[in-house]
Amino acid sequence: MATAGAASQAAPLDELRSLSQLRNVDLAKLKNGEIISVRGPVGDFPRGIHLECCYFIGAPMNVVGHALLHWDPLPHKDLKVRRYREYSLPPGPNAFQMMQLDPTVADDRWLLEETAKISQSSAVGGLHLTTEEAALLRQKSMGPSEAWREILRRRSEALARGGLNAIAPYGTDKSISPGSEFRGLLTLAPKAARHFRPITGAQPVVSAGEPASETVGFWEAFKARDHNILQLGLFAGHKESDSWQLINCVYYPSDTYFMALDLFQLWPVDGGTLVWQVGFVSAPFRAYLGGLDRFIAGKLMMEATLDTIIAFRSDIEKGR
Repeated sequence: MATAGAASQAAPLDELRSLSQLRNVDLAKLKNGEIISVRGPVGDFPRGIHLECCYFIGAPMNVVGHALLHWDPLPHKDLKVRRYREYSLPPGPNAFQMMQLDPTVADDRWLLEETAKISQSSAVGGLHLTTEEAALLRQKSMGPSEAWREILRRRSEALARGGLNAIAPYGTDKSISPGSEFRGLLTLAPKAARHFRPITGAQPVVSAGEPASETVGFWEAFKARDHNILQLGLFAGHKESDSWQLINCVYYPSDTYFMALDLFQLWPVDGGTLVWQVGFVSAPFRAYLGGLDRFIAGKLMMEATLDTIIAFRSDIEKGR
């Protein structure tokens, strides 16, 4: 029995070592709280960066997976999530009712000011909008919050209807879309991309796949570069008896960057859960800097990821 138990623990570790760039994975150290992390190579997708992490959570796999799908980050103020709501897909009539831009909140003012500029028929500036969405912001019958709620609703409905590829592109040349960013980011980690096909190829990520075991839509206001960004996200899971795969994809930020994507592999190990997490971000990095801004962004991404892992693990383990 002891030999069988040791073998069952070794199998996930062996699989992890074969799939990831992580080295010196020691389960005993992970169980003591160590988080192993590494930044991935730059790759050929010029807008992308990625990293890998591995850690242990002292809770059963189904508890960890369910908590990931429904975790509320709001109590952790240092994570810079200012508002958070989950909803079912397609969104119901009240999914975005609580989204309200407040001119008395300093972090909301930048977006309100940019929205006001567009309403005065100026260009969209740094906001991620189609021509039709900019026209919504110019309608005198709609206040800025109502217009943004409609933009979020339409994009969320497009995802539910046809996956990431169905969501309208933006940018002056319409070159940026959730579909293009998703495909480009996955090229940065080909081995991981192949491993996670059961969830990256599931509905509603793509329209033609098998439905995910569980899907959660969410919107949030997230503080970046000294102002709040409105974001739409998707969390979905592919559940099997001996492992879970999950995807967390912020597929629409109102500005600053283009996509944030996290893939999670969960294995039951020694009374808890071994987690392999592969994270990606796409943003308008500048080629003339020779990769310097991607390096700095990668460092910041690593810090933010580790902070989130520590907060999430603490919430789960304290609740047991």
